[in-house]
Amino acid sequence: MMARTRSLLLVVGCWLRLVASWEHTAPEDFHEVIAGENVLVAFVAPDEHKSAAFEPEWLSAVAKSEDRLVSFDCSGDESPCDREGIDSLPLIVFFQNGDAVKHYQGPSRAEAILNFVARRKRPAVTESLTAEELPDFKKADETVFVAYLDAQNPAPGEIFADAARFFRDEFSFGTVTDAAVAAAQGVKSPTVACYKPIDGDTVQTSEFGSLEKFAKWVEEASRPVIGELTVLNRERLLEPGWPMIYVFSAIEAERQQLRKMLYKFASSYYDSFISVLVNPHDFPDLMGQLGLDPSVLPAGAVHQLSNGRIYHYPKDKPLSPSALQQWGLDVYQGRVKPWTPPGVTTSHDHPGLTVSASASAKLSVKSIPGVKIKIAGHDEL
Repeated sequence: MMARTRSLLLVVGCWLRLVASWEHTAPEDFHEVIAGENVLVAFVAPDEHKSAAFEPEWLSAVAKSEDRLVSFDCSGDESPCDREGIDSLPLIVFFQNGDAVKHYQGPSRAEAILNFVARRKRPAVTESLTAEELPDFKKADETVFVAYLDAQNPAPGEIFADAARFFRDEFSFGTVTDAAVAAAQGVKSPTVACYKPIDGDTVQTSEFGSLEKFAKWVEEASRPVIGELTVLNRERLLEPGWPMIYVFSAIEAERQQLRKMLYKFASSYYDSFISVLVNPHDFPDLMGQLGLDPSVLPAGAVHQLSNGRIYHYPKDKPLSPSALQQWGLDVYQGRVKPWTPPGVTTSHDHPGLTVSASASAKLSVKSIPGVKIKIAGHDEL
């Protein structure tokens, strides 16, 4: 089933490449192009595998956007790329009036890219949403936070605004100050609701406390049932020390199909595991560091952060909920041995998987399989 689906997706992908392709802006027009009010620029090397894999999603974003999205070929006349200090491609940069405001570090997916542009165009907090505006705003992003505030109590609003400025590259933030609107939503001020349209989930809190505590709640509330591994969230996902379930696929349509297929399974174990989809083009070293064959996709693995053990999902099994659940049971009951890196001799007295690790465990991100990425000339682990 998955093999047939993958073949179909590859055919569709090839067809899309035939009917549409990059339309790069000339290097001599660079300064004129970025002088606009809101311009998203993709710096790419079309002949490189990573840029070629990104092309369909970028073209989809261009077709859907009402804003200016342009691309520059850094493999030709590299002057714009050199001037911007770009040495890792593709790289997406948001410009306002000629200034590079922010590098995009989210999923290589059209809808996520368009949501990023919309967030950058809005203020960090969209204030005083009306009853008419609220329904659309709750669906304006994949994760939306709305604070229902009392004008007589400004402290919660100040904490909310500070958190919004910190997280604005990932989530959308708005406020409601009309008591009637809050009452119609069934909440009392002050309350913050986190709306996640993809999961159909809403999480609320009335505890603001300090900015640090509230920011921690934002991180926990925003975690989807099956997230996407990004530069922005990887340390946050690793921090609790829970077992990580990695599902790798190089095709966006296939990743979304896997998200839907595995949603119920991941939802059942939401409080014990962290499940993430991974685009191997975004994290090119991760599969190898987990001991997986990068040429075999889709693929899966569990990394038990509490003890470093890694379990490979069998190559001959479909990535279906029932097969995954049975395999997980086999791992838990010790019938599956963890992967041992080549040249390492070890013994596993208790190979079974512990369901969760202590959330207070102190872990070093540098000691966990990941990827070294260069963004705008800076190394990030």
